[in-house]
Amino acid sequence: MPNRADRIRLFESPVLPEWIDYNGHMNDAYYVVAFSKAIDGFMVHIGLNEAFREEHNVSIYTLQSMVTYLKEVAEAEPIIIQGQLLESDSKKLRLFMTMMHVQTHDELATMETLLLHMDMQAHRAAPFLAHTQALIDEIQTAHHVLDTPKSAGSAIAMKRPKH
Repeated sequence: MPNRADRIRLFESPVLPEWIDYNGHMNDAYYVVAFSKAIDGFMVHIGLNEAFREEHNVSIYTLQSMVTYLKEVAEAEPIIIQGQLLESDSKKLRLFMTMMHVQTHDELATMETLLLHMDMQAHRAAPFLAHTQALIDEIQTAHHVLDTPKSAGSAIAMKRPKH
């Protein structure tokens, strides 16, 4: 069993033909699709699989995300997305994900995202259920020993020369 202090493997796939754009590489929107699938993988990792969501009328909504595109990737190249839980509380998760090339280990993109636990019946934010919170707390404790990614918490800005 993997060490909980390791970044979590959330999604793995070759780059699909429909993800390729007119520039001959993976379109920016499909990076987001892959990261969205990784969020689904994280939900499963913390016990929020489809059956649990239906039984308890809960889900996760994305509040905010920031994607940084680092390298181009071509059709059929293998990618993997790993996640690190940066922060959490009783309703929210701040997750940092890194997309890497499986063979070269190059970082291709990152996404930092803020997620909110929802009561689907009430259509409002709600605390995680006890079992889910216990898993989150375990991951959070383990991930505190990991280095915070350099770009975590970055905002979009243009670098201007000083005059």
